[in-house]
Formats: sequence, structure tokens, C-alpha cells
Amino acid sequence: MKSTVHDQHTELDLLDLLKILLAKIKLIICIALVAAILGGTFGFAFTLIGNHDFGTKIEFYITPNAPDSQILHLLSSERFAEKLMLDENGLPEGSSGEEYEAALAAKLESKAADLAYAEAKRASKIAPRELAAIQKTYEEKQKAYDDVYNLLSVYQSASDEIAKQPEHIEKMKKYEAAVEAAKEEKVIAEKAYYVASQKALEVTNNLEAAKEAAANARKVADDLAEEILKVWREQSQNKKKISMINESLKYGYIEDSSSKNTEDNANRQFLVVSISVEKDEQLANMLLDSLCDKLPAYVEENTDTDDSIEETECILISTAAEIEDLGKNSLVKEVIKYALIATIAALAVTCLLVIWIGVKQDGIRRKNEYAENGDINAPLV
Repeated sequence: MKSTVHDQHTELDLLDLLKILLAKIKLIICIALVAAILGGTFGFAFTLIGNHDFGTKIEFYITPNAPDSQILHLLSSERFAEKLMLDENGLPEGSSGEEYEAALAAKLESKAADLAYAEAKRASKIAPRELAAIQKTYEEKQKAYDDVYNLLSVYQSASDEIAKQPEHIEKMKKYEAAVEAAKEEKVIAEKAYYVASQKALEVTNNLEAAKEAAANARKVADDLAEEILKVWREQSQNKKKISMINESLKYGYIEDSSSKNTEDNANRQFLVVSISVEKDEQLANMLLDSLCDKLPAYVEENTDTDDSIEETECILISTAAEIEDLGKNSLVKEVIKYALIATIAALAVTCLLVIWIGVKQDGIRRKNEYAENGDINAPLV
């Protein structure tokens, strides 16, 4: 019987462990609160002192739709990253010397030639519409003349008896005058159609000439600029910066946008560019300004084709975007994260220690009780 009682008293079940924890619940809560405060403080300090990323997101829309892979390939290339570092003329910032001056002059001539070509392209699209409208007017005047002339012919073919009637003679005079007026209008419309045809032909010729002139000017400018850029690219700091820019920019599309479901936006692509630069706020601001200024023109230049009916248009949506400290934006999350980690760790360690100490104390107490009762088989602590 003693042995049975002894076995029952030496075993601890979950209820006993729970009683041990509840006896020290205030201590456990205090330690957990202290751990949460210390963990949150560490997270706060670590976030503020640690390396910060500076960046933002900017959005564009592109119309008409171009293949996603084409746009992403264009923007993810080293060529575009390099372009973001160059000045408005596509030359390295701060360059000088005779070679630079020659390249700069060629770039300006190329820009002028491109503007002339763009104007010629616009004229080439307007001229056919104008010619079609004038041709339609000419055809209407021709039809009006034919109709009046046919009526006059009917009256002219009347019998001699009818032809002598005053009423018939009066109508003949009226239709003869109408024929003359319609003939004059037809001649004017015919001349206008001839002039419009010549203008359309001239516009087509001008387009070809402007295209060739722009291509030649661009080649000269690109060749001169390339000589300068070859030297510039070989400099290690520029290589590192191009690589850093590529790593700092991410491109994607807004797939789930309510505005895309409207009829006006059905043929648009919504492009989002994410900027995230480690430590360097100045570089982040430079990238923001360069992207807003250069990305639309770069997309338009490299997706347009000479035969395209509708020119590609890329427009900035995020006109008020500003560079932010991305680390500060996640400060609350970091504080909560470290506070939770510290609290959980403190609870686990504290509960284990409380249970261990409680079990040990319980063992000592029971040994003393057995000793007082004369139990020679008292359990060892």
C-alpha cells in the first residue's frame, strides 16, 4: 500500500505543471512585457541605424499596346541604364573638348532632323485624309453636273411642238444656267483635287527625303558620340554605376487595375517602375528625374515603326512621385516583429525555468514529507 501511495506521489501530470506555471503567472507576464519592450527597442534602433533603401514607384501608360516582352527587354537593358546617366544630348555629364563639341553639334543637328522627319510623318498622315475629302467633294460636284446635264438633255430632246411652248423655253433657260453653274463648280473642284494630289505626292517625297536626312544625321551623331562613350564605358566607376542602376530598377505591369476595364483604357498598357537604391538618396532622386524625363521618349522611339498607322505614346501618370526612405516605412513592422520574437523566446525560457525550479522544489518538499513519515523509500531529488 505504501508503495502505491509512493508511486502516486512521485508522478507529476500536466495539471501539476499548469499549477506550477499559474503560481508564477505574474512573474512570467512581467518578464514577457520586459522582453517585448527590449525587443521592440532593438527593432526600432536596428531599423533606424541600419542601411536604408531610398525609392518610390512611378507609373506610365503606353498606347497602343506593345508586346510586354519587347518593352521589358528595352528597359532592362544596359543601354537604357546608360541612357539614364547621360545628359539630354546622350553624352556623358561634364564632358568637354573638341570631340565633345563636335558630337554635341551633331546631336543638335540630329534632333533638328528628327523633328523635321516627325513633322513630315504627321503631314503624310494628314495629306491622304485631306485628299480623300477633296476627292469626295469633286465626285459630288461631278455627279451634280451629270444630273443637271441629263435633265437638260431630256428637255432638249423634246418634240418641236413642246419646244415652242413658253413654259418649256423658260425651263430650258433655267437648266442651261444650272448646267453652267454646276460645270464651274466641277472645274473648281477638279482643280482643287489636282492641287491636293500634287501636294500628297510632294508630302510623300518630302517624307522619304526627311527620313533619309534624319537617318544620316543620326548616324553621324551616333558615331561621334560612340567614340566618346567607348572611353567613358571603360571607366570602372561608370561600369559599377550602370550595374547598380540595373539592380535598383524593377519593371512590371499593373495587371489588376479597375481603370483597365474601361473602354477608354482597353488599348493601354499600365507600366510600373520601382526604384530602390541602397543608402544613396541622391542617386535615387537622379533616377526618378531621369525616368520621368527619358523613359517616355525612349519607349516611343524604340517601338515606333515607319509604317505604323498609330504612333506609340508613353505618358507619365505619377507626376507627384517623390523619393522616400523605404526603411522608415517598415519601422512599425520591424518593431512588432522583434518584439514578438523576444516575447516568444522569453516566454519559452521562463516557462521552462519555472517548471524546472517548481519540480525541483516539489521533489524536496515531498522528500521531507516522506522522511517525516518514516518512508525509507523516499524519492531522490
